[in-house]
Amino acid sequence: MACLMAAFSANNTSVTNSIIMNTNGPPDLMLDPRTVCVCMDELINSKGGSQQTPLLQGHQKKGENHLTEAQRFSYLPRRPAVNIEFRDVSYCVPEGPWWKKKGYKTLLKGISGKFPSGALVAIMGPSGAGKSTLMNILAGYRERGMKGEILINGQPRDRRTFRKVSCYIMQDDMLLPHLTVHEAMMVSANLKLQEKEEGRREMVREILSALGLLDCGKTRTSHLSGGQRKRLAIALELVNNPPVMFFDEPTSGLDSSSCFQVVSLLKALAQGGRTVICTIHQPSAKLFELFNKLYVLSQGQCIYRGQVSNLVLYLGELGLHCPTYHNPADFVMEVASGEYGDQTAHLVKAVQEKKCEKDYKMDVNGDGPMNSFLWHRTEEESSSSEGCHSFSASCMTQFHILFRRTVLSILRDSVLTHLRIMSHIGIGVLIGLLYLGIGNEAKKVLSNSGFLFFSMLFLMFAALMPTVLTFPLEMGVFLREHLNYWYSLKAYYLAKTMADIPFQVVFPLAYCSIVYWMTAQPPDAVRFLLFLSLGVMTSLVAQSLGLLIGAASTSLQVATFVGPVTAIPVLLFSGFFVSFDTIPKYLQWMSYISYVRYGFEGVILSIYGLDREDLHCDQGDTCHFRKSEAILRELDVEDAKLYLDFIVLGVFFVSLRLIAYLILRYKISAER
Repeated sequence: MACLMAAFSANNTSVTNSIIMNTNGPPDLMLDPRTVCVCMDELINSKGGSQQTPLLQGHQKKGENHLTEAQRFSYLPRRPAVNIEFRDVSYCVPEGPWWKKKGYKTLLKGISGKFPSGALVAIMGPSGAGKSTLMNILAGYRERGMKGEILINGQPRDRRTFRKVSCYIMQDDMLLPHLTVHEAMMVSANLKLQEKEEGRREMVREILSALGLLDCGKTRTSHLSGGQRKRLAIALELVNNPPVMFFDEPTSGLDSSSCFQVVSLLKALAQGGRTVICTIHQPSAKLFELFNKLYVLSQGQCIYRGQVSNLVLYLGELGLHCPTYHNPADFVMEVASGEYGDQTAHLVKAVQEKKCEKDYKMDVNGDGPMNSFLWHRTEEESSSSEGCHSFSASCMTQFHILFRRTVLSILRDSVLTHLRIMSHIGIGVLIGLLYLGIGNEAKKVLSNSGFLFFSMLFLMFAALMPTVLTFPLEMGVFLREHLNYWYSLKAYYLAKTMADIPFQVVFPLAYCSIVYWMTAQPPDAVRFLLFLSLGVMTSLVAQSLGLLIGAASTSLQVATFVGPVTAIPVLLFSGFFVSFDTIPKYLQWMSYISYVRYGFEGVILSIYGLDREDLHCDQGDTCHFRKSEAILRELDVEDAKLYLDFIVLGVFFVSLRLIAYLILRYKISAER
């Protein structure tokens, strides 16, 4: 029956529109007789259609422009339509690691095609056929190893300019979990658009209404369903109205109802004049009918390109007959997988002879040639500034928006913030009770030095591990937004660094204020401020190391393992367990890169240095460490300089942040 429906839809152009019209999905995807798109209106008027016909009554008439809510975005900037064409595209990657290359593996083998504006295009094929590779090349995410030609509206593509007017929505919906739907949308609007605040808010409300997300505007993204998350990911990129939209497996992980809602939305977006391209894995017959164009890959070669409605008839002409009651999408996947014999060479030859392109230049709905522009290029867009590679917002605007977003996320993060402040207070009270009143006792100097070391140890781990655990998850969001030209890496990294610093001051302040006075350290404001400052510096350096590990790690599991492992040598060579003179000559250099050593050394000097008076010792007791000089000599820090500890910790902070920044830049370049 599915094959009969596919054949029937070739001669009945209203099938797809009726499917969208009668969907039980979000009401905002229905056709609305009140919806009028200004630019579409101009098209209608230019053809002499001055009288408006209710869409619900006239949707079956030829030449009727079907307008859905997803097409009626009056606040969106107008864009020229984009037709994508690629010729003889090949792509190969080296096999084996860089030090032991075994040659190259070819993933795409001289494929060609054309994806016109106004069409919903599906790229299909079995696993390993090259679907995602082709998508990444067309989106501009892959350049190295690619041969061939990619044309945009008949002109060679400028990759960076093209990336500014296109968007790539990945399979995994990478969203910041602590923002609400409306907050996430406003961040996108503020970064991408230069309109006034009222206009941006109205535009956001309009998009959320069209995508059925208005009711959950105050819901955090972590509490959304799979279908809502997918629609929000689309809405975030729809803010600047990109004429080209790429989707990697948009139906992955969704139930049948959510799948239909998402694909219906993509269909409506395509009907608004956009070029919508997506990879999809074995859609149902109902979903398959919604696509206009189909591009099937097998072993890196194209075995079909053309109208979805022509697929069954075309394969039948080549002797591959779709069984009755069989889903055409399943059938073509079975053919591509070789279940009907090795048909790849036969099908590739037929494609090269253009047998499947008889109706290729027909309109999406079969009503004649498609008008190539549904947006009119304005004088501003036609100016030379269109080739500018800068972002929509200025650097200061990007920093301001990202700083507010980062602070908001940190405040709402139960792991990164709430548990940390509770742990700093709780551990502070526990340590204060354990070492209660020992700060001025000469007999308990070693216990007090143990307290000082543990304080640096705790502040290090309390800053290192939460960052190691959370930053790899945030990396996915950053890559998606940066590669879709939301903001620059500099603005993001500076905003994250500046937003973290206040919290990295408050947490050690809470801990140090408790333990310093409970353990009866010298009641001196200068010594307390030095103790607090060294705790803050150690915490900042540890967090910087956590950012570095998170940025360099390929997964959360790797980061979780590497974080504690890097702390072991840092602690071993900190000067508490082994003095510097005891360390073998060939390992002494490791003591210089242990940032905890400088924190520990600094707090020892702060507490027992600066000409401290003699410690308390009961009469009749023998106290070896009554003099502060003896304590410094025992701990091998009598010649140390306090200001050098601050300088070295500052150098560690700046260096680790800079290295993490360079790693992020490398990762971005590797993504391309």
